[in-house]
Amino acid sequence: MRTRALLAALALSFGPSVAAEVRIENFAFTPAHLTVKAGDTIVFVNRDQAPHSIIGAMGKEEIFHSPEQMDEDESFRVTLPRPGEVSFRCGLHSHMSGTISVIP
Repeated sequence: MRTRALLAALALSFGPSVAAEVRIENFAFTPAHLTVKAGDTIVFVNRDQAPHSIIGAMGKEEIFHSPEQMDEDESFRVTLPRPGEVSFRCGLHSHMSGTISVIP
């Protein structure tokens, strides 16, 4: 019983769990298209030696922006609270892009 309580406390202390991971490798997002539920957290992880940044938008509204430069092995988490179509791109390399379908 105490083990279960300890595990629950640890889960709460580390914030929301990650529903999906998007890797940045070879100047591309993998996966480039994914579906998550509203309220899910996505982590973007840079596996390239080059720096990258991530900008997300719903329509013309920017809804998230990573630090200007994420270096190799750095990550950025975002929680998407509402349903809709999110487009994301690298702020440093315009050819890198993807989409997230956020469902209720």
